[in-house]
Amino acid sequence: MLYRFICIFLCTLPSFISAQSIEKTVSGAVSFEIKEFLLSTVKGSFSEAQGTVVLNENMLVSLEACLPANTFKTSIAARDKNVKEKQEYLDVNRFPTVCFTADKIDFVGKIGDEITYDMQGGLTLRDETHPISVRIVQRTNSEWVATFTIDRTQWSVGTGPSSLAISNTVELVAYLSLN
Repeated sequence: MLYRFICIFLCTLPSFISAQSIEKTVSGAVSFEIKEFLLSTVKGSFSEAQGTVVLNENMLVSLEACLPANTFKTSIAARDKNVKEKQEYLDVNRFPTVCFTADKIDFVGKIGDEITYDMQGGLTLRDETHPISVRIVQRTNSEWVATFTIDRTQWSVGTGPSSLAISNTVELVAYLSLN
């Protein structure tokens, strides 16, 4: 009986060891594109994203990340200042961070070395959290790219007269590095 227990224990031990979750820090930047006056596209970025991911058997099971709203940057300094400071835009003094927390992560597939997941989660911007969908691709063990689209009006970003000049839809790409 004892022999049988030891054999079962030793045979199942590797699965217990490999099923442990590993938490890693993540850093990166987010680029965005938004149409302006239906003629041009404004490109910009946020930097200094920080967060954590949890992997279980090298599969993504959790992701949380935040970035400082004051890292918003485009090619025009005056526009950047307005977007950061004005109440109808980011208002970074009142709302200093933008955060995402994944609520559900689904494995989509693996092609070569790349692993793709679909995430559902909450994006918190201006202290309001709304659900978004994110596609994230693990290109290497440490390089991840997430793509998503948001409707800026859900968070009341860009209200007022100038809102007529910019699209409601914002395309975003997050470039993340696991440390």
